[in-house]
Amino acid sequence: MNYSELNKMSIEQLRELNSKVVEVIKLKRYEVALETKGELRIGMNVSVNHPKLAGKQCRVAKINRTKAVIEVLNGPSYGRVSSYTVPLSMIQING
Repeated sequence: MNYSELNKMSIEQLRELNSKVVEVIKLKRYEVALETKGELRIGMNVSVNHPKLAGKQCRVAKINRTKAVIEVLNGPSYGRVSSYTVPLSMIQING
């Protein structure tokens, strides 16, 4: 579907299309999260698909239902461990 086809659609049709696209995106994120959660273990080294944590090595500290708590290993710690709660769909397991 290109821009000219979208431009011909009514607002109601665009809203319906938008809701379907959002539904598919949520479903795919859920599937990725389930797959990642099945492979994820506490203490694993992972990376996170987010600009704030780009290039940083992280370790899984806790796994929740939809998110995981990760600790940054090679970041500026200033005497403490930096930890973040991130969605499972953003976590990439390092081979």
